Amino acid sequence: MSDLIGVLNIDKPKGLTSHDVVARVRKIAGLRRVGHAGTLDPLARGVLVVCLGKATRLIEYLMDTHKSYVATVEFGTVTDTWDAEGEVIERQEIEDLSLARIEEALERFRGRIEQVPPMYSAVKHKGEPLYRLARKGIEVEREARSVEIHHLEVREWNPPDLLIEVECSKGTYIRSLAYDLGRSVGSGAYLADLTRMAVGPFCLERAVPLCQLTEKRWRDHLLPVYKAFKHVPGVIVDQETQEHIGYGQAVTLPSAPEEEIVFAYDDERRIVAVLRSDADDPLWRPRKVLRTN
Repeated sequence: MSDLIGVLNIDKPKGLTSHDVVARVRKIAGLRRVGHAGTLDPLARGVLVVCLGKATRLIEYLMDTHKSYVATVEFGTVTDTWDAEGEVIERQEIEDLSLARIEEALERFRGRIEQVPPMYSAVKHKGEPLYRLARKGIEVEREARSVEIHHLEVREWNPPDLLIEVECSKGTYIRSLAYDLGRSVGSGAYLADLTRMAVGPFCLERAVPLCQLTEKRWRDHLLPVYKAFKHVPGVIVDQETQEHIGYGQAVTLPSAPEEEIVFAYDDERRIVAVLRSDADDPLWRPRKVLRTN
């Protein structure tokens, strides 16, 4: 089991934290090295990508990918957590709120925007997660972060609920988007429901429900690295090149891609290493070595 490496595309149910899912996979697979690529709140369901074994060293190449959501924003109500898990702290009438007004406001949230993370988040302030401070009734100033909203469209308007599609960069808080949108139209709003539809190449349609992962059948859903990381360029390297990589030496690649990062595989499509090349440098240097023999 120590050499096992792979990725699971899991449909996380509501009510569980991402850590709960990782703990369950650890128990089912009998592995200690298990990690997820991007936290999904207990309120939400949907795609949670879980890496096993040495694949945990590759999580960063999933974290940088775009994420897609379907979200329900409820107008006229604000909660202290900015989602359905919190306590209601404000209510307003929304009789005059029209879809046209919402559509106009949505335009301000497309493209690159500045977003303040919620107090109930894992972002740290002086080494302590914000949610711990929030639970003590402490609110601190948070720096706005630059994120990008690639796609933001209305699916349905059924007052007070707005169903939207969102495709965004890493680090985007859909709760913050809901809160800011409510403030923008003057009525307040919170995130009532959230489904993550995709993380990079991983989509909900191909995700396995957590309840279907059993000690006997979980391997049936395990994706090898070369399938899980199709969005990262890959090259096959011969035995001699593998040995040089294993010693941490830079190597040349006969058919190198133009990207800075490439995954090196052996002839059985098992990952050997992550290689990196700087501009105008013909040599590829090992950034992470996953196999040394």
